Amino acid sequence: MVFLVLAAVFGTLWFITNQNYTTLLASYNTLKAQYDNLQTQCNTLQAELNNLQSQYSSCETQLNNLQAQNTQLKQELQGCGLTTTLQVQAVGLTGVHSGTSATLALIVSNPSSSSIAINGFTLGSLSCVFSSPVQVPAGTQGGELVIRLAMSNGAFDGVSDIYGNGIIVPGGIAASCIGSQTAAVGIQYSGYLTTVSGQTYPFTVTASS
Repeated sequence: MVFLVLAAVFGTLWFITNQNYTTLLASYNTLKAQYDNLQTQCNTLQAELNNLQSQYSSCETQLNNLQAQNTQLKQELQGCGLTTTLQVQAVGLTGVHSGTSATLALIVSNPSSSSIAINGFTLGSLSCVFSSPVQVPAGTQGGELVIRLAMSNGAFDGVSDIYGNGIIVPGGIAASCIGSQTAAVGIQYSGYLTTVSGQTYPFTVTASS
């Protein structure tokens, strides 16, 4: 009788243990399947990350190349004197017959995105430098620069006044000039404005009475 009881007890324990093992094994297999799936996803994401890093490196290389090309183009433009876009047109050179002074009127435009500073001009063999730069603001269209030329002995030899409209002419501005240019009605003169950056912008004008 005792043997039968013990057999029943051990049988019950074995059944319970076997059931727990089966349950644990099933849980393990489920967890392992989930782990394998996550590992696969991780490998896929790692591959995508490596691909994105490769693309980023390629884009960075292309950006560096473009920046180098941009720098080179800017240097070439500077070498060609195209860094500014000041436009200059002579309106007239009047009052030459008076023999004491004449008026040189110029129209200047600056379609660029930065201000341009004019620090002097030439007219034939007369060359003058302003005491303070004349500023042509960015976007200026049709600004007027008027220079009253001093005359003596039938020649332009200096500047008596400078003023403007649509541009910025400092108060009390004067000009220091060297050389002189014979003045005569009907003569066409060549000249140019100079900027503080060393650019020159030519114009031609015919003297009138």
